[in-house]
Amino acid sequence: MDKHPLGEMLIREKLITPAQLEKALAEQKASNKRLGHSLVDMGYITEDNLLMVLGKQLDTPYINLNSITIDPEVIKIIPEDICRRYKVLPFSLEKNTVSVAMIDPLDFRIINDIKFLIHKEIKPMLASEKALIKSISKYYGLTDEMRDMVKEIDNKLLDDGQTADEEKAEESSDEAPIIKIVDLIIINAVKERATDIHIEPFEKTMRIRYRKDGVLHEVPAPPFQLYPAMVSRVKIMSRLDIAETRLPQDGRITKKIIGRDIDFRVSIVPNQFGERIVLRVLDRGATVLDLEKLGMQGDDLVKFLDSINKPYGMILISGPTGSGKTTTLYAALNKIYNTADNILTIEDPIEYSFFGIGQVEVKEEIGLTFSKILRSFLRHDPDIILLGEMRDFETADISVRAALTGHMVFSTIHTNDAPSSVTRLIDMGIEPFLINSSVVMVMAQRLVRKACEHCRKSYVMTKEQQLATLGVVVNKQGAKFYKTPGCEICGGSGFRGRIAIFEIMVMNSELKMLIAKKAEPYELKEAAIKNGMRTLFQSGIDRALEGQTTIDEIVKVAGTFN
Repeated sequence: MDKHPLGEMLIREKLITPAQLEKALAEQKASNKRLGHSLVDMGYITEDNLLMVLGKQLDTPYINLNSITIDPEVIKIIPEDICRRYKVLPFSLEKNTVSVAMIDPLDFRIINDIKFLIHKEIKPMLASEKALIKSISKYYGLTDEMRDMVKEIDNKLLDDGQTADEEKAEESSDEAPIIKIVDLIIINAVKERATDIHIEPFEKTMRIRYRKDGVLHEVPAPPFQLYPAMVSRVKIMSRLDIAETRLPQDGRITKKIIGRDIDFRVSIVPNQFGERIVLRVLDRGATVLDLEKLGMQGDDLVKFLDSINKPYGMILISGPTGSGKTTTLYAALNKIYNTADNILTIEDPIEYSFFGIGQVEVKEEIGLTFSKILRSFLRHDPDIILLGEMRDFETADISVRAALTGHMVFSTIHTNDAPSSVTRLIDMGIEPFLINSSVVMVMAQRLVRKACEHCRKSYVMTKEQQLATLGVVVNKQGAKFYKTPGCEICGGSGFRGRIAIFEIMVMNSELKMLIAKKAEPYELKEAAIKNGMRTLFQSGIDRALEGQTTIDEIVKVAGTFN
């Protein structure tokens, strides 16, 4: 055990300077935090750096749980309830000694309790609390339920650890245990608020991941030998061709879970080791169609509501795939819906069904394209048209002319920010004077993860730290932001749920003059900011200052000040 003070050890390891230690000690006295936490919060060292040095100080090795894969047989050594109660995790076994990751490797009460329970020697190792909670959720999530189901499966399917052939797999896909396993994976995804389920084969194993709050998280998977049967089961559920394994297939599943009907959009693509499955979870009951709850507030909300309540014109929402554009469009329709208006939508595919709105799904394989449906819609006396995506000149041209002839048109477009959307329309071939006459508002948006309210902790960034991290000083007196170490409620991630950040550009005379001259996006952006537009970065900083998200999340999603 190294008895030197932590600060001295960090300087010796060249992780901090004496000046940084002095500032951290002053911060420690003011906040009553531990020195190590102050150094991490101030951005001088990472948590990994701190734990490695603490491990040397305590003469206990540090283990990074995020960088290892633990054998399921080792996980079984300590029961789940013990791991969750004591925040420990077994990760290796040598002869009669189990290496156990712990938050406090000097807690001999916990070590003795586990030793008495499992009748093995314990080798304690230091681990990050956040990584530990995340790993416990990962390795114990479905294991017990799935293990019971796997036991029911015909022993021939698992005989000698050999992969089942296709004929056996297809037969097994109709057996109750396989049905239960696939159902369990789907049901748990819904319970954990996942938006996507990824089922991927590799050479000798399979991986199952849920996308939660925009990030993929691995969950326990059944034995690889069951993979062919699981693929067949998903194909049966989505009415796809079981025999076709060489071409991509798309389907749909509707299943009642937790008392409500939930749709799943299925995509199966062949890859090197089998067929890769992705299920998009379309949970209408979990979708928030309230602009305020989505994160829109203050001046942004006023501008947006004023724009969507115009009698005619075009509203464009830009952003990458998965940024919540469609949800915002639905929320806008939900806000202005009334029985006096004829509202029609063109979608690819229809993600949510709404009573009172005419919805048509694009089917390009039979010639039912965006532009063809849009032309037909104009003969159906619409008041409001929602176009899922503006992809080409023909669709954009018809949409613009519809907006000019007394219709309100909502659509999405793939650009990085609001000003670039105008340039994109010009690139498609739309004349600037038509854009000026039709477009009412352009909005860019992104989704950021919400900081967990149960474990978030505030800290102050100095002007120097703000400049280094953000590229700009947002508060000269020192801005109060938040970090999220992770807890059991958020599964160790530090985040729970997502909110949107927005960049709203309302058309005015100055912008129209620039558009008529085919000005560059940066010129439009400068003019829009001068007229009150908040950029995505500024919107994100506001959310971070309110404690709704973190600086790291904003920098990751919206970048730094520019």
